[in-house]
Amino acid sequence: MSRDHQARTAPISLERSTPPACPNLKETVREGLRALSDSTEIQNGVRQHRFSGTEADKAHAAKWLALRFERAVDPQRIILTNGAQSAMVLALASVAAPGDTILTEELTYYGFRKHAHLQGIRTETIAMDDDGAEPQAFETACRKFAPKALFLMPTIHNPTTIVMSLERRQRIVQIARQYGVSIIEDDVYGVLADSVPAPFGALAPEMTWHITSFAKCVGPGVRVGYLVAPHGKAAQKTLDRFYGMSTWFAAPLSVELVNLWLASGSMQKIVAGVREEAVARQRIAAQWLTGISFRTRPDALFLWLDLEGIIDQDELVAQCASRYITIRPGRIFATDPKLPVNHVRLVIGSPESRDELEAAMAVVGGVLQAARKGAMAGVR
Repeated sequence: MSRDHQARTAPISLERSTPPACPNLKETVREGLRALSDSTEIQNGVRQHRFSGTEADKAHAAKWLALRFERAVDPQRIILTNGAQSAMVLALASVAAPGDTILTEELTYYGFRKHAHLQGIRTETIAMDDDGAEPQAFETACRKFAPKALFLMPTIHNPTTIVMSLERRQRIVQIARQYGVSIIEDDVYGVLADSVPAPFGALAPEMTWHITSFAKCVGPGVRVGYLVAPHGKAAQKTLDRFYGMSTWFAAPLSVELVNLWLASGSMQKIVAGVREEAVARQRIAAQWLTGISFRTRPDALFLWLDLEGIIDQDELVAQCASRYITIRPGRIFATDPKLPVNHVRLVIGSPESRDELEAAMAVVGGVLQAARKGAMAGVR
């Protein structure tokens, strides 16, 4: 494959934070489907709804979540969903009503705001620093807006890759308790991160709606998510409200496959393989970014590039698109339109292979280095 992409006609996407395939994924899927086909209960996966998950489903989920929480998780707190976005819909409706306010950081996952606004819930922005949401900004917003909840991605924050310190988490919890504010925690990248603090779902379970799924540690084709409510009664109240509305149900066959992998230990092997592949791909990406300021982690699926003084984000997006490389501008993550954001997010997991990633990074890096040289020449 030519690194200058002169002959390329199909684009390489660095847009969506899809995890890379670990080396054993194909065989693990094949073995899992074979085992399901031999199951005497396989017909139940076709004929029956899963609703919020069976007791067995929740038992499997509780054991998996306990690895992240570093403590036991009550299965009655767990609701199985059709991925993390369905869990967001349920969590939002559980903490706020139309006209209420929820706080978000000034940079955050744009999908959450869409879900909030579709439910008629207002969002307000609080400042953040290199450790995530600023406590003083959070407290000021609590006084000003009387919010119902704060939405956070404290572990491998999207798009910045920040991992909030334990001390910052504890301070956020203290303020949230003082003002009676719930926390909606998106932890979809949590299991990929190595040596990170416990999630809010473990630090402050009584006030946290914890969201996770397998989309970022296995793949989006595994449409199974877990919503951990503050307690069993809260989970049941949410279920009663959404009973019979089937769009958020997890697909039974997907649940069976996930349960099989959780029981056999295959899930941990898949996640370890994705993490190992992410580390290798981070090294590839960094080689093409000499002199470019960026933030990331070895176990993250993306990088957050600072383009200030080099090139405008939309110009970089356009130049890369003309060379069949698609990337996402940073402005879509900004919750305040006045926030000056000249960044892009580069996803290293979505290319099919390391070679394809290197080919894409050759294009991105080439455009950036040319722009950087031009900017340096202009300074002279």
